Amino acid sequence: MANYSYETLQRMSSHPWEGLKPGQRKSVRSWNRKEGVSEPDMLEAERLLETNPNMSMDEALGKVTSPAYKAASADTKERIAELRKAATPESEPAKPAKQAKPETKPKRDVAELVGEALNPKPADGVTGPDWQWLDQLPVDHAPVSSQGVYIALATAMRVNPGMWTRMRAYVRSDRKRGRQAARALANRVNSGDIPSMRPKGSYEAAYRTLEDGSSVCFARYVGEGE
Repeated sequence: MANYSYETLQRMSSHPWEGLKPGQRKSVRSWNRKEGVSEPDMLEAERLLETNPNMSMDEALGKVTSPAYKAASADTKERIAELRKAATPESEPAKPAKQAKPETKPKRDVAELVGEALNPKPADGVTGPDWQWLDQLPVDHAPVSSQGVYIALATAMRVNPGMWTRMRAYVRSDRKRGRQAARALANRVNSGDIPSMRPKGSYEAAYRTLEDGSSVCFARYVGEGE
């Protein structure tokens, strides 16, 4: 495994999953585990990336650790358990000598079930001449830079000049490393390293460690820079 720097691993973690090589993906997994990501959250994020490779590991972890996602996941698992319980007869009838094998449907992962719970299909009859209902969006094959995830945020900050906003929070088991990560991101903003936040000096960033132990990078738009 290549020995990447902390900043490089941080950038790869925010890069679209489909754009990383197998060795880089392995390094990103290992780095996030060392940064305090639990094994269940990591496995769930990897399942989500299998069907949404245009997302980054950071985006996948942010989604699977969100309260809404966890609540929907728990609700879906509970409903699955209830359906299985209702489908199980109290006493099984005697099996015939030969019984045809029932058709087995492919197993569906939790991410797919949660997606259905959060985005239910429309009722029958709610259609239009050219409407198409998709369970998931198609993969976006347009090239996205490693800092492309900040384009929308940079645009929103321009609409609210001078106002601070959370750019990214780091919740790590090692508070020192979380603070280092927040500081590194702030330095990238201030140095003009993020393409969507150029020219240099047009955006300002700072970092703080909050009472809950998380380290947060804050940023704002301050006007045209150099």
